[in-house]
Order: sequence, then structure tokens, then C-alpha cells
Amino acid sequence: MTHVRPNLRLYLANRTGVLLTPVVILTVMLGLSLIVAGFIGIATGFPLPEGTVVRMRYNGGALYCVPGFLLSVGVLAMNRNFSMALAFGSTRRNFWLGTSIGFILTSLAVGVGTVLLLGLEILTDHWFINARAFDVVALGSGDPVQAFATMFVLSMLSLYTGAFFGTIYRALGTVWTSVAAVGLGVLALSAGAAFLWKWDVIAPQVVGWEAWFFVALGLVTAALMAAASYGANRSATI
Repeated sequence: MTHVRPNLRLYLANRTGVLLTPVVILTVMLGLSLIVAGFIGIATGFPLPEGTVVRMRYNGGALYCVPGFLLSVGVLAMNRNFSMALAFGSTRRNFWLGTSIGFILTSLAVGVGTVLLLGLEILTDHWFINARAFDVVALGSGDPVQAFATMFVLSMLSLYTGAFFGTIYRALGTVWTSVAAVGLGVLALSAGAAFLWKWDVIAPQVVGWEAWFFVALGLVTAALMAAASYGANRSATI
């Protein structure tokens, strides 16, 4: 752990960027959702009518707003910090482990931020106008445990996907990074098509799981991306 800690400190050198900014992005998403709800309320009246609330329960803003930023964090963490870490005597393994612990801290920040905003949403009776940004189906309809787990796993998946591309670029260069992106896209589309094709077989096996099924699927995918990034990291050059 002694040799891992410097790599963690390297990842946390910009604490605002890796811990605070994702929560700020969630807050901005909340603000935009409330602005939209406000415009709707001007036309329909306040609090928002039940028909509008039903549609807002499917607001997926929390799921869409942070992955892009976290992908870039993963890319930069593995690519920009790699040479510096090795120059100061770190091994590739310790660099990857230290950065991975940093990824966990970032994901915890996103999960905790989500739960705090969800708590405020419920405490204020959905921002006093019956609007919803976090008390939504995708986050467990007000279940703080499921909301935390969903955003934590989504963050880990995004960070490790970024780390995979960052390490592929470091190890093999631009061409192979493009090849990996195309290959991963084709693989994801193929898996999605197979998933839909066999949904009548899969559905009975996951009855009662609800959104937890997608949390588990995301966790498995994040583990695969972590393994892929570790493999690429082992062959990367300074």
C-alpha cells in the first residue's frame, strides 16, 4: 500500500476536478430539470399535475449527464499521469492500483452526491412544485440504496472505459485506439442485439430484479473494462 499511495495522490492532485465537478454536473442537471418543470408549470399550474409527474418519473438526466465527463477523467488519469508515475519510480501495477482507488473515491462522491440530492428532493416535497430529477424510476423511485448503487456502478463503468482507451492509446497509439473504439462499439451493439433477441428467455430469470438487474450488468461490464485497462497498462510504454 505504501507504493500505491503516491499514485493515489497523483490522481487526487486535482481534487476539484475528480471529486467535486461530477457532483456539480449533477446539480446543473437538476437546475435544468427544474427550469423545464417551471416552464411546464407556467402552462399547467403548480404543483405540477399528475400526468406531468408520471412523465418526469422517467427523467434519465442523472444517468446521461456524468458518463461523458468521467470517460475523460479515466482517459486523462491513465494517459497523462502514466509517464510521471513511472518517472518517480512507480511500477505499472502500483500506478493502476492507485488510480483505481481514485476511481472508487470519484464514484463514491457521485453516489453520495446523488443520495444527498435525492434526500433534498424528497424533503422539499419534490422542490415544492412536484418536479422530479432524482426520485425517478431509473434510480429506484426514491430508494437511496438503489440510487447510490446505480450511480456508483455507472461511474466506475465510465471511468474504466476511459481508462481502457487511455491505456490503449499509451500502449499502442492512435490507430489501435480507433480500432479498439470501433471493436468495442460493434461488441456493444452485438451484445445489445443478442440481449433483445433472447429477452423472452432472459426476462423470466430476472423477474423481481427490476433496476438491480442493470446495476449487476453494469458491475460485470465495469469489471471487464477494468481487466482490459489493466492488461493494456501492463504493456504501455513511457
